[in-house]
Amino acid sequence: MPTTELPGYRIVDGIRQAPGEGLRNDVAAFIGSTERGPLGVPVRIEGRKAFETVFGGPGTGTVPRAVAAYFANGGLVAWVLRAGRDGDVARATAGFGDDGHGGWAAGGPARLALPGNRLMVTASSPGRWADGTTIQLTYRAYGVTGAPELDIAIRYPGGGAVHAAGLSAAELGAALTAGGMLTAAFTGPPVTPAPGASGPAQLSWAVVLGGGAEPVIDANSLRAAILEQSLLGEVALVAVPGLPGMLDAPGQDDVLAELARSAAACQDRLAVVSVPAAGTGGLVDWDRRAAVAVPDPAGRRAVAAYYPPLLAENLTGIGPDLYLETDLAGHVCGRIAELDRERGSGWSPANTLVADAVDVAVPLPAATQELALGLGMNLVRPRVGGGLEIWGAHTRDPGDGLQVAHRRLVHRIVRGVRRVVEPLVFDINNRVLWFTVARAVSSILLEAFRSGSLKGQTPAEAYRVRCDETTNPAESIDAGLVVCEVDFAPAAPMEFITLRLTLGAEGLLDVVEQ
Repeated sequence: MPTTELPGYRIVDGIRQAPGEGLRNDVAAFIGSTERGPLGVPVRIEGRKAFETVFGGPGTGTVPRAVAAYFANGGLVAWVLRAGRDGDVARATAGFGDDGHGGWAAGGPARLALPGNRLMVTASSPGRWADGTTIQLTYRAYGVTGAPELDIAIRYPGGGAVHAAGLSAAELGAALTAGGMLTAAFTGPPVTPAPGASGPAQLSWAVVLGGGAEPVIDANSLRAAILEQSLLGEVALVAVPGLPGMLDAPGQDDVLAELARSAAACQDRLAVVSVPAAGTGGLVDWDRRAAVAVPDPAGRRAVAAYYPPLLAENLTGIGPDLYLETDLAGHVCGRIAELDRERGSGWSPANTLVADAVDVAVPLPAATQELALGLGMNLVRPRVGGGLEIWGAHTRDPGDGLQVAHRRLVHRIVRGVRRVVEPLVFDINNRVLWFTVARAVSSILLEAFRSGSLKGQTPAEAYRVRCDETTNPAESIDAGLVVCEVDFAPAAPMEFITLRLTLGAEGLLDVVEQ
């Protein structure tokens, strides 16, 4: 890491090390459609290659382009949930043929022993992505060692291929499933070679998978995926990219309501929502619907809306257009994640340039910008001199929960407190426990103060932590509760934010803003 030494200064060129597991505040969850992958199962990925291994390339679905933008803008870790229900997997069956008595029919691979006379191969997940996959099996009666051998060649649509040679019968199934894209099972009666049989020196079989059907994405399946991500303690940002293209307006509103409710209930994550391309009338209509879908302040402060869609490189290779309209949630989440690691959770994700986009997808005149900002939407807009910058860092809450930086600072504090206090659930509720809780909370706030996230010249001016007899009277102790009150002043023109942290006997941490 290069450094420059000056009298009294040490300048280090680099970023802060990512926090340890459980304290990260830079991990995003993306929910929507992908080319392939398990339905409704959260998968942790690090980088685009890892994403493509599990969920396929960028040709299909709403999530791949957003994930690509997320990593291009500084994201390091993401959780992906492929939403949907029903659907069907592509499949094919290779029949080897037997004589009905446990042996091979005439012309069969007489020296080969198999646990069944048919091999059923299926795609590992629903969808049409595996339709047209070709599997070539080649049998040789005498291999290099004199034993029978099998070769396989798997060719996937789009050009991917897998080859394996010199396999024994016992190794065939593992070779077919090694890539995680197929499953294989023998069916029918087992077949064994007759004593002294030889049969043909070489045989080949070819099967082509087909019959795949895409899962149905509806509001119910998206809500189920949102519920799954709420169980992931590592997630700090959550987005459903491409939502307008998946559902009609009522369905979009249902999903937005679930996003807000889930994020507010978790108390440690922010829902990043994209406002679809629309004129001034469309922006007003979206704002009205969003206000109805998310009427309560807790839900509104858990949602940040961004506008407009962007023009980004066409990664699908489909069609003549070099650039396509792209949901901006991945870009924004990536910038928030990188800023969190570089400067801390209490810094506003604004005035920074986004990568992996060339322009906004719709005109953005001054009147439209004023309207969007007035409606509580954040913008990504062209910067004079070049580039696209995030302009605004507000949640949907017009009150004290307006600032995204403050919300994420609260999320960081909640994560740190949970990590420290949850192992203390069964400790004796006395002064020692109160001191332990107060010290843990103070260490988190001191970190925020040193990073510049809190205002004040000294820690005493920036925050206060109380966990003593005044916050824990006898009735609270008898109820099995530990109450810690936290006041802190974010580095912005705002009054103190007061948090009341209550650790219940069941081990649940409740955070109430006062």
